[in-house]
Amino acid sequence: MVGPRRLARVLRRTFRRPADVWLTLRIGWFVWRAPSDLAGRDLPSFLHRLRRARRPTAPDPASAYERVARLRQPWLRLPGWRDRNTCYVRALTLYRFLDPGEGDIELHLAVEDGYDAGDRLHGHAWVSVDSVTFEDRPTTTRRLLPVALDPR
Repeated sequence: MVGPRRLARVLRRTFRRPADVWLTLRIGWFVWRAPSDLAGRDLPSFLHRLRRARRPTAPDPASAYERVARLRQPWLRLPGWRDRNTCYVRALTLYRFLDPGEGDIELHLAVEDGYDAGDRLHGHAWVSVDSVTFEDRPTTTRRLLPVALDPR
């Protein structure tokens, strides 16, 4: 059980300005809907829609990343939503909400090489702005093969 003081502290740390509340709700809706939205369409058109969506403005990509990551985190910790805490959902959320400023935002998807057709596919996803990586780069010892995308 979370006490009222701890809850107040967490809320102050999460919501630093009034606009954070609305953005948190938008991010939560996206985290909830993204897997089923993606299942209902092809990846290039899904990414095109994300790329064209309005993003909250930020002074620079680093502060934009901090804000999106901070407001996304409570959703990924919810019971029943923890299966959404994957590199794919995190990267898609950044790709959707991160303001790259004048930079070029890229979504990187890669699959691990060397699996048989019957094996479960493993891979990784991350976002970069002008070759600066946000989130975590792959740490696998297997070779990653990039997935060819042209979401523009």
